[in-house]
Amino acid sequence: MLYTSKPLERIYADPSIFDSIKKEKAKDEVPQYREIMLPNGRIVTRREGENDIIERIYSTDMGDYLKEEYYPGKNIKQTGESSTK
Repeated sequence: MLYTSKPLERIYADPSIFDSIKKEKAKDEVPQYREIMLPNGRIVTRREGENDIIERIYSTDMGDYLKEEYYPGKNIKQTGESSTK
């Protein structure tokens, strides 16, 4: 007897089926990254639909890390100063 929250069809299915599904999804979901330049560093953002989500911040000014508008996970307004990776 198995005590699990997963459906039995998923447990007893061939694992190669799920691997191929994951690979197809990964091909469709290629993230797009941008860099937004700051006076003392840069912010790396990820494109998610119509939004740019902050992924990382690199700065030589320690005060930039404390600013709420630069927190990872927040939406950021698009600016003209950017480079695409």
